Amino acid sequence: MKELIYLAYVSAGTPTLDEMAALVAADDGIGGSPSRDTIGRLIGDATVPARQADVLALLTVLTRMAAGDVASIVQHAARLWTDARLVEPIGRLVVDLDPHALEVHHAIAKDGVTGLPAYVERDHDARLRTIVTEVTAGASRLAMLVGTSSTGKTRACWEAVQQLPTGWRLWHPIDPERPQAALAELSRVGPRTVVWLNEAQHYLLNEQHGEAIAAGLRELLADSSRGPVLVLGTIWPGPNYFGKLTTQPAPDDPDLFGQARVLLANREIHLPPAFTRSVIDELRTSTDPRLVEAATHARDGLVTQYLAGAPELIKIYQTATPGPRALLEAAMDARRLGHPLGLPLAFLEAAAEAYLTDTEWDLLPDDWLIHSLALLSRPVKGARGPLHPQKRARGAGQPISIPAGQSYRLADFLDQHGRATRQLERVPALLWKAAVQHSGAEASKALANAALHRGMTQTACLLFARAGSYTKIGAILAQSGRLDEALAMYEKAANADDFAAVRAAIKLLTSKRRVDEALAWYERAVSAGDLHALSSAGRFLSRVGRLDEALTWYERAAASGNGNAFRTAADDLARADRLDEALTWYERAVATDDLALQTAAGHLVKAGRLDEARAWYTRAASADNSSAFLLSALVLSVGWDRFDEALLWYEKAATAGDPRALQTAAERLVEAGRLDEALTWYERAATAGTHDALQTAADKLVEGGRLDEALLWYEKAATAGDPLALHTAAEYLSAAGRLDEALTWYERAVTAGSPRVTAAAHSLANAGRLDEALTWFERAATATGNAYVFLVAAKALAEAGRLDEALTWYERAAAGGFSDAIQSAGDRLAEAGRLDEALTWYERAAISGERRVLVQAASHLEAVARQEEALAWYERATKMPAVEAPGHGKLRFGPSGIPDPAKEGVIALRALGRHNDAEALRLYGWGPSGHIADPWDLTCLLNTAQPGQLDS
Repeated sequence: MKELIYLAYVSAGTPTLDEMAALVAADDGIGGSPSRDTIGRLIGDATVPARQADVLALLTVLTRMAAGDVASIVQHAARLWTDARLVEPIGRLVVDLDPHALEVHHAIAKDGVTGLPAYVERDHDARLRTIVTEVTAGASRLAMLVGTSSTGKTRACWEAVQQLPTGWRLWHPIDPERPQAALAELSRVGPRTVVWLNEAQHYLLNEQHGEAIAAGLRELLADSSRGPVLVLGTIWPGPNYFGKLTTQPAPDDPDLFGQARVLLANREIHLPPAFTRSVIDELRTSTDPRLVEAATHARDGLVTQYLAGAPELIKIYQTATPGPRALLEAAMDARRLGHPLGLPLAFLEAAAEAYLTDTEWDLLPDDWLIHSLALLSRPVKGARGPLHPQKRARGAGQPISIPAGQSYRLADFLDQHGRATRQLERVPALLWKAAVQHSGAEASKALANAALHRGMTQTACLLFARAGSYTKIGAILAQSGRLDEALAMYEKAANADDFAAVRAAIKLLTSKRRVDEALAWYERAVSAGDLHALSSAGRFLSRVGRLDEALTWYERAAASGNGNAFRTAADDLARADRLDEALTWYERAVATDDLALQTAAGHLVKAGRLDEARAWYTRAASADNSSAFLLSALVLSVGWDRFDEALLWYEKAATAGDPRALQTAAERLVEAGRLDEALTWYERAATAGTHDALQTAADKLVEGGRLDEALLWYEKAATAGDPLALHTAAEYLSAAGRLDEALTWYERAVTAGSPRVTAAAHSLANAGRLDEALTWFERAATATGNAYVFLVAAKALAEAGRLDEALTWYERAAAGGFSDAIQSAGDRLAEAGRLDEALTWYERAAISGERRVLVQAASHLEAVARQEEALAWYERATKMPAVEAPGHGKLRFGPSGIPDPAKEGVIALRALGRHNDAEALRLYGWGPSGHIADPWDLTCLLNTAQPGQLDS
C-alpha cells in the first residue's frame, strides 16, 4: 500500500505538501481530510496509516492529478489497507495475560497464600464498570486513574478488562522504550483493543514524543472505523505528574502539553489513598489471610500499600547500613530527576559514592556492592524488594534494551517517598558525573533537562551530547549568547541528518539579521529537500529590505512547483508600494492560485483604485467563486453609495455556497445603521448553519441599547445549542446593573454546561457582594476540580481589603498545586505594607523552588531602605537552585524556548555590583558543586567519554 501511495505521488509530479493539502481540503466529496503533516506521513512513513479515509482521500487527489482511474485505484487501496490491518493484530488476547506482566504489584504472602488478593470494589470501580459497558456497546473511551503509589490503580484497570467480552486484545507498549514503542505502533491499534498506559507519565510527559502520542490517542478515540477501543492509564497526582499535563499554562509561557490536556479533560478517575472504616471492618472477616492482616495492621486505612509491602520497604530504607542506603538514595534522586525506570548497575555503583562520607567509604568492604544488592533485591513478604533487577516482560519477543548491562528498578513506593522527602536536597556532583559517564540516550536527555532546569548548562550540554542531541546544545548556547559555538553545534547536528538543526540555525541567523550566513543555511535546507525554504528565504529578504533579491528566490520557489510563490512575491511588492509590479506577479499566480485575483483586488481597494479592483473581482466571480462574490460585495459597499447593489452580490455569494455571506451582509447593514434589516440576514445565516449568528445578532442589539430584545435572541441561541449565549446574556445584564436577573441566567448557563463557572462570582465581587461571590467560587472549585479558582477568589478578597481572609484562599490554591499562590500572597502583603509577613511567604516560595521571589523580596526591602537585608536576599539568588521550579510555568524561558533559571542569579549579581560574575553566569551557568562554572568550550562536549569532565 505504501508503494502504491508513493507511485501515485510520483505519477502526479511530486506536488508539494501544501498543494496536496489544499486540493484535499477543497474537495467536499471525499471522505477523508488529512492535514499537511498527515499527508507527509502517508507518503514518507513506513507504518500502516491509521485512517483508511485519509489514504483514499490522498490517492483520489493524486490520481486525478495524474489523469488516472480514480475508482480502481481507490478500490485497490481500500483492500490493501484492510489486508495490512488484518495481517497481524496488535497486542495479545486479554485471556492470555498475566497481571504481573502488566505491572500489577505483587502482594505480600501469608500462610502460604500467594497471587493476587481477593478484590474489594470501591467507588472508582463502579465508574470503570460504566466505561467498560459503554465500550462493549461500541464506544471508544479513555480513563486515566490518578492516585499515589500503591493505591490500587493498576489492579483496578486489570479488574476492569476482565469484564470485556472474549476476543478483546491488550497492547502494552514498552519495548524498546515506552514512548518510542507507543508512537511507532499506535497507528496499528484496531477495534476491540485495550491500550494499556500504566505509569502514563512515561508516555505523555516525554519531551520528544509525548504530544505526538497524545495527538495519536485523540485521533484513535475519534475514529469510529478503529473502534471500539479502551485506553486505560495510571498516573500519580501532583504538579509534576497529572497536574503538569492538565494545568493551563500562563499566557506568556509555552504550552508544552496542549494535546495531553485536551485528551485528559474530564477523563480522570481519582483513587483515594485509604479504605473507609466500614470496608476495613468487612476485610477483617475475609477468607484471604493477607486482607485480614492488612485490615488489622495497616495504619490510616492504607490497605493496598500494606499489601504491596510499603511499611516494610520504609523500614528497610530507614534502618539501612551505609552501602544499601547510598544505593537507595542514588536511585531516589535519579528517579526524581527524571531517569527512566531502569537504573543501570554501572550508574548506580558510581552514583552511590556521592551518598557516603569519607569514613563510610573507607570502612566499606570490597564486595559491598554485591552484598547491598542481594539485600535490597530480596523479596519483602512475597513482594518485590526495594531495589530489584529489571526483567523483560514474560512472553516478550525480545529482551528490553539495557544501555549498560543489568538494570535495577526502585520500588514504586520508595520512589514516591524519595520525591516527597528529598525534594529539597541538592543533588551531589558525583551523581551528575555518573550520569555523564553511564547514562543511556533516553536517560541522558531526561537528566540533561533536569540539569538545565537548575541552570547547569555545562552538565546539560554534556548529557545532551551523550544522547547525540546537538541541536538542543545549539539552542542552549544560543540562549547564552554564544552564537558561533551554537552554529558549530547546529553544523554537527545537520551533518548527522538532523534537519531540525538546519531550521534552528536559520531561525537564529535571521533573528540576528546575519543575512548572508542565513542564506547559506537556506540553500542547505533546499539541498536537503525542503523546497519551502525558497519562499521562506524570499520572505526574510523582503523583511530586511532586499526585495529584488527576494524576487529571485520566489522565482526559484515557483519553478520548484510552489504555486503560492507568485502571490507571496506580489504581496511583498504591494506592501512596498510597488503595486503595478505586484499586479504582474498576481497575473502570473492566477493559473495556480485561486486567491490571486481576490488578493490583487484587495490591494487595489486599499490604494483607492476601485474600478480596477472591480475588474479583478469580476474575473474571479466569472469562475463561480463564492468568495469572489463576497469580496465584490464588500468593494461595492465601501462608499455606501452602491450598498443596495452590494446586497445583491451578497445574495449571489450565499447562493454560490459561501457561508460567510449572509452574516457579513448583516454586519455591513449594522454598520450602515440598518439594524432591523440586519436581523433578518442574521436569522437566515443561522438557518444556513452559521452557529454564532444568533448570538452576534443579540450582541448587536445590546450595542444598540436594546437589551430586552437581545435577551430573546440569546434565548434562541441557547435553544439552538449554545450554552455560552446564556452566559453572555448574564454578563450584559450584570453590566447593566440587573445583577439578580443575571444570576438566573448564570445558573441556567452552568446547568447547560457552560465552562465559565466563575463568571457569576466575578460579577458579584465587582458589585461588592463578595460573600455571595465566595459561594460561587466554592461551587466552581467543586465543579471543575481546578484549584486555580481559589487563587482568583483570594485576589478578589485581597482587592476588597480582606487580606487575612485572602491568605486562607491562597493557602488552598497552593495546596491544590498552584505554588505561585504563595508568591502572590507575599506580593499582596508587601503591597499592604506588611513586609515582614510577606518575607515569611517569600521564604516558603523560595524553599519550594520559586527563584523569582528572591529578587522580588530584595527589591521590596530596597524600596523601604532595608539595604542590608536586601543584599542578603540578592546573595541567595546568586546561588544555584537546589531544586527545580515546581512546573514549567514557573520558570523563565529565554528566546530559544530554553529554561533560564540562572536569570535571577544574573539580576542579583548585577544588583550587587558583581558584573563580571553576572556575565560568567550568563555564559557558563552553574557547576554541579553549586558555584558559577569555570569557563568551558566545545572541546569538553565533543569528548564526553573522558572521565573528569565535571571536575573543572
